[in-house]
Amino acid sequence: MRKLALFFLAIALVLTGTRGAVRAQNTGRATLFALETSAFPTFRVLLDVFDAHGNFVTDLLAGEITLLEDHQPLAPTRLELLRPGVQFAVALDPDRSFGLRTGDSVSRLERIKTALLAWAQRTSPEQRDSLHLALTGIGLKENLTPQAFYETLSAYQPDLVTIKPSLDTLSQALDAVSGAPLEPGMKRVVLYIASPPAASAVSLLQNMTQRAEDLNIRVHVWIVMPFGQASTEAVVALKDLALRTGGQYVVFDPANSLPDLESYLAPLRFVYALEYRSTIRSGNPHTLSVQITRNGEILSSNTLTFDFTVLPPTPILVSPPEQIVRQGADRFQTDFSLFRPTQQEIQALFEFPDGHPRRLTRTALYVDGTLVDENTSEPFDRFFWDLSEYRSSAEHLLQVEAVDELGLSNVSLATPVKVTVIQPERGLAAFLAINSRRLLIIAISLAGLTLVISLLVGLRHKRSAPPSQDKHLSGKPTSLRQTLKLSRGASKQPEAYLVRLKEDGEAFDAPPLSLNAEETVFGTDPLYATRVLNDPSVSPVHARLKYAQGQFILEDAKSVAGTWVNYERLEAPRTLKHGDILHIGRVCYRFLLRKPPFLPPPEIKSLEK
Repeated sequence: MRKLALFFLAIALVLTGTRGAVRAQNTGRATLFALETSAFPTFRVLLDVFDAHGNFVTDLLAGEITLLEDHQPLAPTRLELLRPGVQFAVALDPDRSFGLRTGDSVSRLERIKTALLAWAQRTSPEQRDSLHLALTGIGLKENLTPQAFYETLSAYQPDLVTIKPSLDTLSQALDAVSGAPLEPGMKRVVLYIASPPAASAVSLLQNMTQRAEDLNIRVHVWIVMPFGQASTEAVVALKDLALRTGGQYVVFDPANSLPDLESYLAPLRFVYALEYRSTIRSGNPHTLSVQITRNGEILSSNTLTFDFTVLPPTPILVSPPEQIVRQGADRFQTDFSLFRPTQQEIQALFEFPDGHPRRLTRTALYVDGTLVDENTSEPFDRFFWDLSEYRSSAEHLLQVEAVDELGLSNVSLATPVKVTVIQPERGLAAFLAINSRRLLIIAISLAGLTLVISLLVGLRHKRSAPPSQDKHLSGKPTSLRQTLKLSRGASKQPEAYLVRLKEDGEAFDAPPLSLNAEETVFGTDPLYATRVLNDPSVSPVHARLKYAQGQFILEDAKSVAGTWVNYERLEAPRTLKHGDILHIGRVCYRFLLRKPPFLPPPEIKSLEK
């Protein structure tokens, strides 16, 4: 009785299959997939929308779509209907049942091949389908053109007496369409044509059904009933394969024509590409889904869960100077507005640690927390620091801020930069040095005036005094040199000078450097150098010039660029002579003694003997 009940159940399933195709019923379906985040903040995602009959909805409007990113409603910025084609594989697994002929002497296999070949002849390569054939006894033929598909299937003539069917062709077909699609959005479709397998293969068939469902592969089944009784479990498993994957289940009936393959594939050659502007401003995970409002009904899609992290940009200062030296044209300059440099260029670069570069809207430079420069347009990586108001030496902290198009901002680490302002010389010595010419003119004028007055007074006395008293006049007349000497005082004059020279050997229009100290230190570090030289070739402590026992001795302080006398590099201390040319790095001086040595006139000797 149990066998009889199973037999009638199998007959019922067969009869159900012969009345028409059985397919899964639904009320419409929307599926999101293939989310692309590389162009952040613009996201792109693909969308499938099918109606209750399984047909693709091709007239969807952007206004009917609402995206829900982390449950926040967003409108799409772009909606495009694409035609990417399908990944389609036919798995043909014939057995002896396929050799059964109908009244017109045409076998079942030939009828099935005729239906497949007719479709291949009508298929255009422009449809961009990816075609595959899995044939028992031959194996898998991948990536066929419609013409190659037609020729391969036409030449297929298996021996239906000795052939041994298996589920290998179905497995190969699933493998063929599981690879990466040639174009985004291509659907995966398999047509499986076979007789019901043995009951022992049902568990394997169920595993393949689960695999197809997980990979979103739609499987259509054309079943050819065998000569004898078919396994009820196998028939149910094949029917379940079609229903669970969204395909059709058809029982071969010589009295009815087979379905047109294009009816399977045409609705699947579409996909929507959605673009929207993401509002993600935090870490992960995140969710994305779609709601479609159409004809008063709401259709909700699946929910995508994805990881995406957004971090603010990171500004970095590029090679900031450790020290900036401001000084006047000479050591007596007191107008700080004329000190150089008046500004310093600062450069920065900006990194996006989240790996999603985007547009900047503002960058700013802060010094000691105060805004000194900002950019609201390109270039964003250059700043200018105004130094004209700095009158004393101090260390300052520099920071750069960056704001991106999302409104995310970040500030760089504080970088110390020392600004050294060389103070001008002050006091009586500085006053005399600055006004030496004026004082000399005044002194000469006073001396001249004094001389004139003395002469006038003496002349007046001479005229008014008796002649006999001339020889009794006491004292000596005061000379002009004595008068000037008295007016200048007895200040000590330097024994030597350094005259700054240009590259062409001409002297600068500036007072010479007086050498009246026991030691003069040349360098760029104002803490140790008594003569600060603002030149990149000069080391912090470059050279020392010592005065001892009436001689000036120059020695190098292990500088990088070296110290040179008459274009010869110093290897040991050297006593300078009147007229020597000195190079402190690239800074050039001429050494002059206040009292040059006497040079005898040249002696001319005759070469004739």
